[in-house]
Amino acid sequence: MTWTPTDEEIKYYKVICGDKSSTNDEFYKVMLPLVLDMLNDQLCQKFTPTTLPSALKIFLAKATNFFSGNGALKGRSMGTVSYTFDFGTLPSALTDLLKPYDACRKAKFHVFQPVR
Repeated sequence: MTWTPTDEEIKYYKVICGDKSSTNDEFYKVMLPLVLDMLNDQLCQKFTPTTLPSALKIFLAKATNFFSGNGALKGRSMGTVSYTFDFGTLPSALTDLLKPYDACRKAKFHVFQPVR
């Protein structure tokens, strides 16, 4: 799927995050489709930008913001200016939004039930 977000879509997702700057629009333009692809792969779904449920729109916006470095800030110092970032895993508050839409973990069959 090749989706190139429009300026209006970028503004929409930035508003969800509370990002009022216009300095990282190009980052959002590149990352939003990548995070959507990651989301589809992880959930075994085929969502498009127009078919995303509200919770997944929030996930898409917040995950993109997280990968921009704004959400991954773990520590900060004032003395000689020290920042600590953690890009390892998304916060559980974000990943919990995905649980109702995870088609991969829902079993299509059970070992002890006959296939019809």
